[in-house]
Amino acid sequence: MHRYVRSGVLSLLVVMGANQAFADDDHGKNKLAVDKVKGDLSVMVLGSGGPMAMPNGRASASYLIFTDGKPRVLMDVGGGAYQRLAASGTNIKDLDIILLSHLHADHTGDLTPTIKTLYFHNNLANTGRTSPVRIYGPKEKDAFFPGTTIRQYPSTSTYAHDHYAMPAGSERYLNIFATAISQGASKFSYEVHDLNSDVPGATVETVVSASDGLVIKAIAVDHGPVPAVGFRVEYKGHSVVYSGDTKSTGPNMITLAQGADMLIYDTAIMDDLPPNPLFHVLHTSPTRLGEVATAANVKQLVLSHITPVTEPRLDLVSQIVRDQGFTGKIRKARDLKVYNLGHDD
Repeated sequence: MHRYVRSGVLSLLVVMGANQAFADDDHGKNKLAVDKVKGDLSVMVLGSGGPMAMPNGRASASYLIFTDGKPRVLMDVGGGAYQRLAASGTNIKDLDIILLSHLHADHTGDLTPTIKTLYFHNNLANTGRTSPVRIYGPKEKDAFFPGTTIRQYPSTSTYAHDHYAMPAGSERYLNIFATAISQGASKFSYEVHDLNSDVPGATVETVVSASDGLVIKAIAVDHGPVPAVGFRVEYKGHSVVYSGDTKSTGPNMITLAQGADMLIYDTAIMDDLPPNPLFHVLHTSPTRLGEVATAANVKQLVLSHITPVTEPRLDLVSQIVRDQGFTGKIRKARDLKVYNLGHDD
């Protein structure tokens, strides 16, 4: 069971938060987002925004994947995802896998609060958790600060160990916290797996193959000097692909997304905006987005990682995508929107 028992102060706050959060349609304003999850494979948007705080309140990138109605996989966990998770009403005590596309703060900022919530949810359910949280993300690559041998980004394993490992992790207290709040029933543990981040010649690799049929695949993607990967989650004949942030000049995203039911894509820039060339080194233009979605023959495209540049131009982004030949559905992501693959198609 993945819903809150609606009693007590904590549950009241969850419901209040949900009622104040983004309503994703006109027919379910009083329903928690988790109550809309159904079917084999579902995606809940926890954060559809980019790296900049925006008046409309979009959280930064984060997507929760459900299999058979159970929260299973978290793809990125940017700032604000924690609040959206609370408002959604989802209990994540059994969350198993966290996929980090890259290590920018707008994709990792709420990692620790979310992991801590996992142990609180186990405590509230009177269950102990000893299984590790499994974290997957890119390894380091040879991008250095000018004139030095210092890499601009660590590997995901270094990032995780710097936070959680004994004896020197900055948040090592979790090693005693999880046990203390559960009177010994829970134990904090994690595993971290570094994935290839070298874009040239990269091939799709299977990183998870579970006994119940859950399969997760990854491939290195071009995010300028930033080590980055895209992910594909497959379950019971359905598939969702997530670009993370990428310029996507090569074939890697097309290869990863072939025939997917849903492709969630970086929608941070326009073809000619912003004029700062840095952003065009890091992100995908609408024209390229349309080319990728068309070549991969995906069923539906979700525009996400929305910024102040693209927010007022999403209709134009959609038209540019259509101009590249894409004939599938185009959806504009909203925080707490739920997509049930095979039901909402």
